[in-house]
Amino acid sequence: MGLLNKPGQHIIGLLCFLSLTLFSCSEKSTSDQPVNKGQKARVGLPIDSLLYFKNFDTKDGLISSDLDNTYADSHGYIWISSAKGIMRFDGQNFKPFFDNLETGVRLEGPNYFFEDHNGTFWIFSGSGYLNKYNPQKDIMEAVSTQLENGWANERPMNVALSENGTLWLGGYGGIQNLDTQTGEIQLFPIQKIRTKDWPHKEKVRMEIIRKDKKGQIWLGSRKFGLIRFDPSKGSFDFLRDRPEFLNYLLDDWITDIEVDDDKTFWISDFERGLVHFDPENEQIIDFFEIEKLINSTYKVAIRDLFREGDFLWMATNYHGLLLFDLRKKKIIKQFTRENSSIGMNKITSVHRDRQGNYWLTGNQLVAASSTFYEFKNFAFGENLAVYDLAEGPEGVLATTQKGIFQYSPQGKIKEVSPDQGAYYAIKKTKNKHIWAGGSSRSIELTPDLSKIVKEYSYGIPVDSVGNSLRRSLSLMEDSQGTIWQIDNWRRLHFIKPETGETGNIFSLAQDPISKKFIQVMCLLDDPGQKRILVGTDLGLATVSYKNYELKWIADSKQQQEKVSYLYRGKNGNLWGIFSNKIFRMDKGNLSLSPLTFEDRNSDENFNWIVEEPANTFWIQSSNGILRYKDNKTTLYANHNFSEGSFAKPAPVLSSYGKVFFGGESGLSVIDPKLYKNNEISPQAQLQYVNFPAKRVENQTFDSTLYTTQLNSLELKHDQNRLKLKFDALHYKEPALNKFKYKLEGYDDDFLNSGSSGEVFYTNLSPGNYTLLYAAANGDGVWSDLKEFNIMISPPWYQTWWAWLLYLGLFFLAIYGWIRYRVFMKLERYRATEEMRTNISADLHDDVGSLLAGLSMKSELMSLGVKPVDVESLNKISEMARDAMERMRDTVWAIDSRKDKVENLLDRMRAFAEQNLPEKGFRYEFITEGIDKASFINPILRQNLYLILKEAVTNILKHSDGNTVKIKLKKSDSNVQLVIKDNGQQKYTTPSDGLGMSNMKNRAAKINGSVRSFYENGFTLKVVAALERKD
Repeated sequence: MGLLNKPGQHIIGLLCFLSLTLFSCSEKSTSDQPVNKGQKARVGLPIDSLLYFKNFDTKDGLISSDLDNTYADSHGYIWISSAKGIMRFDGQNFKPFFDNLETGVRLEGPNYFFEDHNGTFWIFSGSGYLNKYNPQKDIMEAVSTQLENGWANERPMNVALSENGTLWLGGYGGIQNLDTQTGEIQLFPIQKIRTKDWPHKEKVRMEIIRKDKKGQIWLGSRKFGLIRFDPSKGSFDFLRDRPEFLNYLLDDWITDIEVDDDKTFWISDFERGLVHFDPENEQIIDFFEIEKLINSTYKVAIRDLFREGDFLWMATNYHGLLLFDLRKKKIIKQFTRENSSIGMNKITSVHRDRQGNYWLTGNQLVAASSTFYEFKNFAFGENLAVYDLAEGPEGVLATTQKGIFQYSPQGKIKEVSPDQGAYYAIKKTKNKHIWAGGSSRSIELTPDLSKIVKEYSYGIPVDSVGNSLRRSLSLMEDSQGTIWQIDNWRRLHFIKPETGETGNIFSLAQDPISKKFIQVMCLLDDPGQKRILVGTDLGLATVSYKNYELKWIADSKQQQEKVSYLYRGKNGNLWGIFSNKIFRMDKGNLSLSPLTFEDRNSDENFNWIVEEPANTFWIQSSNGILRYKDNKTTLYANHNFSEGSFAKPAPVLSSYGKVFFGGESGLSVIDPKLYKNNEISPQAQLQYVNFPAKRVENQTFDSTLYTTQLNSLELKHDQNRLKLKFDALHYKEPALNKFKYKLEGYDDDFLNSGSSGEVFYTNLSPGNYTLLYAAANGDGVWSDLKEFNIMISPPWYQTWWAWLLYLGLFFLAIYGWIRYRVFMKLERYRATEEMRTNISADLHDDVGSLLAGLSMKSELMSLGVKPVDVESLNKISEMARDAMERMRDTVWAIDSRKDKVENLLDRMRAFAEQNLPEKGFRYEFITEGIDKASFINPILRQNLYLILKEAVTNILKHSDGNTVKIKLKKSDSNVQLVIKDNGQQKYTTPSDGLGMSNMKNRAAKINGSVRSFYENGFTLKVVAALERKD
């Protein structure tokens, strides 16, 4: 492959174009141009020196490994055509669409994607089947054409837009013009003899459609080359019929055409090469055999073209992805499976989305971008784990189980250890000597690692009971040149190279209180305080330079947690990892303040943190490698993770402007200079709204309405339970995309949604709501706020006309209440008059007659007509008492303080007790269903009492019995009074003619009846209504 494939030129390239930038690419809106080929990034991005690739296959959700085409629609979704159907990709999930024979939808095989100016999304298959996407139902709908043939083909056929809004469709056997409004299709058929020796005519397969500045349409065909079509005449002109083209160029298979700024064409002539063609003069300007440009021994078959300014991307059958400089007329980059991580050499299509990502198809879906930053990984030996890292004479030194390796800035790896033994700790000292800790000794090497200066065997005691140092897991030099070591027992000791003195910090061997063995985890020199910082499993401690005095730092609970990592940043700030969390440390008193990440979960654990460059931090977390700057984090996948334990350390080194970290798979390199923020915001979409739709047999079924092309939604009052699904269409790190939303009229402030983008609302009240939402990419770049209006209609009883009805009923109720008040006042007046009349009648009839008789008797006696004797005086006295009693009865009846049932019962019992025993009668007073505290109408109360009084009086006068039973019973809306004695039946009863008549009159006053009969005694039964009915 020549110069382009020399070792070391992996995926880096395009170096000579670092200063070039692409023009701002607007969508091609000129007539008769396919929107997808010209729908480039809205903001031109620089041609970068690096492209990183993300490969997706069936394990990631693709329905097929036979992919033909890809397209980024205006909403930001990526569409992929495959042998089994098409897919829509949102960065995390692939949504498949398959054939539906019932509706005539055919999606298998190659498909061409096209979005017209109205936003209608069309899918045109290589077999001639046209479909369009219904965004509200999220389904495909078939559109009938005249050249449907059902033949599977490896290439789709183009769609182009004409000036009058109709669509030009390719086809097998001609070209078609579709009126999208009426559905009418005009067919321009064509058959052609391939060569003079060909025995019969063939239908011509039109795959590519472009228009020149004269209005002529140029068609790229299969087998019949380049064809000019005159829309005004409906005629075809084949270039292959001309001698200068036949069997030379543009006479067989045209796979793609790209239009240059000067309206000339760049045409891929499949296995022949790239042709620069002038459609106005119908002449070939230039021709390039691509295999010669890349020094290939076999033909380069071009499948697809994609132009960006002065550059042309080529998708090829076997030679990967090529980048051609249109002005310098040469290939400037080639990406293949052998020199990059592209994963495939057969590429069927290339496309670019608005974020500047390239999308390729073949046996995989590939996304490529300069922002898809990846760490470089290097293996030592047979994927040896790395234990420690240090600066070396010509690069970075790494210790492994099989020696020490050196990684050079040029990416070269060589073994530099003095033997093949295992080495763990390594450190470069101020005199540039290299210290290395092995299994049985620590050695000091010359700067070039060629000679051992001194060897320290591991007979050094590490505690008071005689245990000796075995492995040196960590080495550190303090500002005075003392070498500090942590051994496999996690004990701390020191070596003074100048004198050869060695020693151990025995106070760090065992905790005197808990008797627990202390494990030293990490060290950091603190020259300003003339001490070293020691991280242990029991917390933070310091050891002084002078007398090795140990001091525990225990001002806070966090300082007493396990310390696994200590670090000094570029500006001198101290950092520590306590109990797997990162803290800033005060330089003086070592107080802690936690490092919090606003955009990350709190359950992450951390192994190390380094600063490179200043104010940019790289952190190894349990989820990957974090880049932290300006309170924002970006997460990268880490394929070289190590847990940071005794057996699996996680060393890290900042040197040469890069970050090096070791793990179970070798060495990984982070080059911060290659990191790029993606300043293009995501396309935030409200993908769908899910809500209750219908009820069947008391069960509610939900419905999903896809809303990418809607800006409002109206729902019924019982459809107030919503599930919203947001999409943040940004493909750098889709898992890091996030959302914020606010439902105005319900939410007080913006809320954050997880990466799933699902939001739920329940029991929304009827009304108008505005949903505001936006999305951010992993670099924290937010999109503009978008709006979606939701109206929940009220139930009929909350509609405006219902409220008018309620208002009318309210005024009607007020009118009725006023009428009722007037009526009640009249009723009270009538009742008062009636009571006055009754009282007057009672006084006149009862008391008046007694007083008249009393007056007559007294007058007769005073006139001497009747002699004055005792009997006459007693009679007058009895008549006076009777009048007084009747006066009291009348006053009691109208006393409002006696309007309870219990007052009536008390009055009845008092009268019975006063009269019946005096005449030798026993009596029984029974109540049934009576609420003594309830109110009783005064007229009912008065007349029931007077009826009782009249009945008892009659019994006293006429009965020969000795027992009386009185029963007051309430049933339903009536009250019954039963008075019964045990006297003998008398067939002729003396009567004054007024007793029964009076009782009947009183019963009539209370809407009742009175009945007397004999049944083992004389019985009087009164039935009266509780409420009066006038």
